[in-house]
Amino acid sequence: MRSGWSVHGGTVGDVVDPTHWLYRLSAEDWLRAAEGELGRATAALTARKQREGLTYARRAAGMAWNAVLVGALDESYGRSYMDHLRALSRDGRRPGNVRAAASALLEAPMTLELVPLGPGSTAIADAAALVIARAHAEVT
Repeated sequence: MRSGWSVHGGTVGDVVDPTHWLYRLSAEDWLRAAEGELGRATAALTARKQREGLTYARRAAGMAWNAVLVGALDESYGRSYMDHLRALSRDGRRPGNVRAAASALLEAPMTLELVPLGPGSTAIADAAALVIARAHAEVT
């Protein structure tokens, strides 16, 4: 174990380095953070706050994918959440529905031309939830 690193959460392989962009959280902590962002995405989208909801949804999916990368770093996924989504949308090793969800998150507009009546659509949050579910499956 490197100096300054600690095992986090008691799970073997969850080594935390607070100075590293990826290893500053354990896989479990990245997934927990992603779930929090997903909740904020759903709330914002329901309130018809498209820009805010989309930002949270993208962050949620990207954080979840950080959990996967903690266990198997793949440089082709880059460092940013948007880099993660771009790579995931093209990764033939992943299921088609997960690639499509990543694409939907990338392609979603920041603003809506027409503001819907009633609660807003949470379809983008649903796409993020699919990426999160896949990350859970790959981590556990």
